[in-house]
Amino acid sequence: MPTAPTEGRVDVDGGCLHYRREGRGETLVLVHGFGLDHRVWAPQWPALVESFDLISYDLRGFGRSSLPAEAPYAHHEDLRALLDALNIDRAHLIGHSLGGGIAASFAVAYPARTGRVVLSAPLLRGYTQLGELMALLKSVWQIAARDGLDAARSAWLNASLFAPTLQTPAGRALLTQIMADYSGWHWQHRDPETGLEPPLAQRLHELLAPTLVLVGTRDLPDFVHMGEALAAQAPNAHLELLPDLGHGPSVEDAALFNARVLAFLRTRQASSEIP
Repeated sequence: MPTAPTEGRVDVDGGCLHYRREGRGETLVLVHGFGLDHRVWAPQWPALVESFDLISYDLRGFGRSSLPAEAPYAHHEDLRALLDALNIDRAHLIGHSLGGGIAASFAVAYPARTGRVVLSAPLLRGYTQLGELMALLKSVWQIAARDGLDAARSAWLNASLFAPTLQTPAGRALLTQIMADYSGWHWQHRDPETGLEPPLAQRLHELLAPTLVLVGTRDLPDFVHMGEALAAQAPNAHLELLPDLGHGPSVEDAALFNARVLAFLRTRQASSEIP
């Protein structure tokens, strides 16, 4: 296991992924949300790298990873390919928003390769009762088509979804830079990403890994409802609502988020519940 920070790229089917890795111990992989990249986990890095072989990476289409091509692919299969390339048999996972759905999908598809899972405001593909979030997504796509990518980036960053995060100095600095660097590719192209089939929202009962779901009380109701649905259907999942936090709790209150994550992950050391 590496102890010094390293960055690299691994080939996946039809593309390549950029990653950062540091630390020693059991592997913990961090999966970011839409429009972001691996840098969004900077507030977690110092707290987690002391205890884990820590990996964060850019999803295909984001950050320094390659853009999607025409061929279908799946983010959770890219994650499997990343672990294969780095010779990692099993990993704990933390995922945020889109990344939460990807982490949960990986856990459903590859239970033997999954340790504990932390899902921060997870987005569940196939969840059909989206209201404000769906309206926001449609609005930003329309702005991109009508007014261009700069206008779309501004609309996305300044949407109500991110308002609580932008109210914190750390959140404003981090999200402003990352979103300014986002290519906007998804707003102008059809993404051939497939996900699980049937979709994740129909397979939550197959998510067997011990799972902690964290959702801020100031997040959109859609994310609260998805967190509730996951905790109700996944047999080993627990939902914790974080008072006064929004869609980015890992940035808005990194100390609280990190403490919850470490307490949950360290439970394994005193438990035999994971084979």
